[in-house]
Amino acid sequence: MTLTESKKHDTTSAITPQQHHNQAAEHLELAAKSHKEAAKLIGTSDHKGATEHAKVASDHVASAANHVAEATKKMPVTTK
Repeated sequence: MTLTESKKHDTTSAITPQQHHNQAAEHLELAAKSHKEAAKLIGTSDHKGATEHAKVASDHVASAANHVAEATKKMPVTTK
């Protein structure tokens, strides 16, 4: 996969809305770690490495969004 390609994250490992939200949180934590690493690499003038880590972070954010969307589909409809 190149830096410009994007693939939909497989969300089938989570079944319940709670599992989807937990996995979304894990992806967001991984995205934060990748952003921190990108920042460190920028500090060492490794812009290529920083770009790669920023792409990984972006992919994790997209995966988190996919899990949230799946959780929303599985949530019971409530009315007030």
